[in-house]
Amino acid sequence: MKFTETSVSATPEVLKRMLGAEYLKPIVLDNTAFTNGVCAAGTAVAVDGKKSTGDGSDVYGILLNDVFSDNPNGSVIVASAVINSANTTCTSSDRVVLEGKVVLFE
Repeated sequence: MKFTETSVSATPEVLKRMLGAEYLKPIVLDNTAFTNGVCAAGTAVAVDGKKSTGDGSDVYGILLNDVFSDNPNGSVIVASAVINSANTTCTSSDRVVLEGKVVLFE
């Protein structure tokens, strides 16, 4: 039997508080979104499944959990959430767009 072992750190908690009304959407990530087979939780992504360019022009939401390249399906926080700023890689431009969707960063 063949297998590959990959060591990853614990997934950071992206949501600061569970409001119960977070608006999540499914997404299939593009191959370019992965680094060493993982796209980390807290990454800003575009609607086409690629990482956001960081200028706010294409940001769709924030990944809720780590997503692995062998199963590129994930959940994106798109509205009504309180995000832990320390656990996201969003640029200030991305944050401005997401805050317009009632995504708060603390």
